[in-house]
Amino acid sequence: MKKSILSTAVLCLMGLLISCVGNGFASMSSTDTHETLATIVAATLTANSSGSPAVEPTPIQDPPGSPSVRMPVPGLSLDDFKDKVFVAENDSYSIYLVNRTGGTDDAPTGELLAVNKGTDQVVKMNGQFTVIVGGGTIVYDDGNGKYILLSIGTYTSRKAVVLSLDGQKQAVNDFCVSDGQHGDHLFWNDFILINNCDRFTNRPWGAGEAPSVVAINLKTGAMSEIAKSDLTHQYEVDRIEGNTLQYIETYVENERDWMNPNKQKTEEMSYDLSPLGSGR
Repeated sequence: MKKSILSTAVLCLMGLLISCVGNGFASMSSTDTHETLATIVAATLTANSSGSPAVEPTPIQDPPGSPSVRMPVPGLSLDDFKDKVFVAENDSYSIYLVNRTGGTDDAPTGELLAVNKGTDQVVKMNGQFTVIVGGGTIVYDDGNGKYILLSIGTYTSRKAVVLSLDGQKQAVNDFCVSDGQHGDHLFWNDFILINNCDRFTNRPWGAGEAPSVVAINLKTGAMSEIAKSDLTHQYEVDRIEGNTLQYIETYVENERDWMNPNKQKTEEMSYDLSPLGSGR
């Protein structure tokens, strides 16, 4: 090993001298040239034979904190699931049930797939879900690719299941959402604003449906009541403008006036949602 290093060093030195001095050697005598080269070579041999260990080259390392290069994880495909059952869809997402474990023919239980129609991305939800197939499940999404709501049930009695696409699980416990004449819901940040299932028997429609307005934090499950219905008042969400909820109050002077649409009055109300967001 040392001989190889020395030979290489001698050759490099000789080449360097020849290339640098060039025509200078031509003017020197042969004896002078040999003496000069001999002196340089001897000095080089002495330095390399002094017993100092050869210095190994330092490997090049990534700077501290530099990201490691990882191969992307291949995504799921619908073709990966042979036993899938179509549940429902909206303009953005299709929902499928896979790995069925029970339930009835119309309401099977299993795991859920959420398929983004625009990107074909498939998200598999953790947990078991019972859904209604054949038109009994309605799909909504928040428009930000974070949450999907499944409304499951009959016209006047519906269960709501919110799926977290980020967490690949159910966001909060099931809750009852009105889906009758006055039923609706709105997403806002990590909240959902719903008409819940309050009912009073003095209402002439929807089995006494008289919804309140409730805000549910989809990260904590905490519920905040915004407007509470009673014997002469009920409320329904309308729209969100910025951080302000606009909702409709419908009321009558006397309970019996619910039977007469001409005696029912409506008023648009506003509610600032900002304090809800600050408490997340």
